[in-house]
Amino acid sequence: MKAARWFGRDDIAVVDIAPPIPTPEQALLRVLWCGVCGSDLEEYRNGPLTIPVTQPHPGSGRVAPITLGHEIVAVVEQAAAGGSGFPAGTVVIPDVVIGCGACWWCNRHDEGLCPRLTVLGQHDDGGLSEYMVARADRCIPVPPSLEPAHAALAEPTAVAVRALRKAPRVVGSTVLILGGGTTGLIIAQIVRSHGAHAVFVVDVRADRLAIAEHFGVSPVHADELPALLAALPEPGIDTVLECTGSPGLLNQALRAVRPGGTVIVVGLHGGDGPVDIPALVIGERRILGTAAHMYDDDVHTAVQLLATRTVDPEPLITHRIPLGDVATVGLPLLADPTAGAVKVLVRCSDTTGPETGEHP
Repeated sequence: MKAARWFGRDDIAVVDIAPPIPTPEQALLRVLWCGVCGSDLEEYRNGPLTIPVTQPHPGSGRVAPITLGHEIVAVVEQAAAGGSGFPAGTVVIPDVVIGCGACWWCNRHDEGLCPRLTVLGQHDDGGLSEYMVARADRCIPVPPSLEPAHAALAEPTAVAVRALRKAPRVVGSTVLILGGGTTGLIIAQIVRSHGAHAVFVVDVRADRLAIAEHFGVSPVHADELPALLAALPEPGIDTVLECTGSPGLLNQALRAVRPGGTVIVVGLHGGDGPVDIPALVIGERRILGTAAHMYDDDVHTAVQLLATRTVDPEPLITHRIPLGDVATVGLPLLADPTAGAVKVLVRCSDTTGPETGEHP
């Protein structure tokens, strides 16, 4: 089968590998669509960041090369031999956050905090391939109302859901989102639909700001942010969600949020950065990190938000490409700020026919 594999920095290629062999607890999945994420681009340009190279990963036991891709919608090709999960033909979202199942965090259903956490597409083979395996009992079914290509955005929507669970209040609040990428624009839709008083999306790209305006939220060019903050009446911004991962923007978020407000850090970059301690301490502001969405909570909620069109993914899907073009087209699109790419979806196998597969 074909798979997009990470071999090293600046070295991602679509190659032929043997199809995976499922364990009795795993289903064999035929991947329909898989999104290319900013983390895939970072591994390509600056990796290895999370991909194991010299030492086997403590959870998966793997080292590179690794098949990338964690924004996945697939159809069950072969149900789990052990009897768990859904029958062949069911369209599903596979869980990509895998804990060890035995530690203190896993026993509390906080698998994302497991010290031996395995993320498919980073620590073990992911979905940028024709076939993959996943735990059958941790796949989320896709309802008939949700087009599979749209369901591929369940993972970034789950990231948004988990981030917003940490916001102290949405109804009636003023929310500032730094970064109009996929996750930032999904967060904007959710907070708007859940009763935020005002929602601002900050970016430097006109195409992303246009999408924000299409969703009914206020677009703000980064150069105009100081003027916006100065013009806002008291109390100001209740919650800032930093979705870029750009160095320096954490402090910008701290200075933008009102005293007593909350900064939720969604974006991730590879290095440490200074924190404005006076803004944090004297202003009694809070900083919260967020990352590890849970399949039966955040992903399930994400699927429902997509199925009910509370989150509209279509304006975010700017490019659809075949699997063979991941390295030559998909990653360069994301790397080029003038290309207008937000979400690049990869068609991993034939999706003709009844969008392949039966819905539960």
